[in-house]
Amino acid sequence: MSHVPPYVYILFLTLLWMGISRCQPRTFRIERLLIMPILMAALGFHGFYGLFHSASLLDLLAGLCGGAIGVALGYSHVQAWAVTVNRAEHTVSVPGDVMMLVVILATFCFEFALHYLVESGAVRMSNLDLSSIAAALWMLFIGMSVGRNANLACRFWRSGEGRL
Repeated sequence: MSHVPPYVYILFLTLLWMGISRCQPRTFRIERLLIMPILMAALGFHGFYGLFHSASLLDLLAGLCGGAIGVALGYSHVQAWAVTVNRAEHTVSVPGDVMMLVVILATFCFEFALHYLVESGAVRMSNLDLSSIAAALWMLFIGMSVGRNANLACRFWRSGEGRL
């Protein structure tokens, strides 16, 4: 652990705080639905291309499959939520949910383990199976965030004032 850069600890604590805050009921502006998918996509693409430098056709296919599964899981996960919409203030109120904490921690652990395996020499960076698995998992996590937020955005835009 002595070779772990200090910013990793700060990133972990920040992500932990974000995940724990999602466990409480909250109200937020609809525009904030863009933040987490963009953040997760940026971190995922940076992580993938930082380790593997290029994506093969198999990596792209694995990423598409992982992303599609993630979107479906995220979208269906929030379907049963009772959501309150305030169109005048552009806000959505959602119940607390532990799933985003789980996704954030799983993403961090996966990324940390993957970097450790590659940088310690335990696996080769050119390992095709590892890059495809990494692409699928990163896109699964990104897709879950996209699906969840897409469901909430759709419910906001098709709603009138009140509870859905």
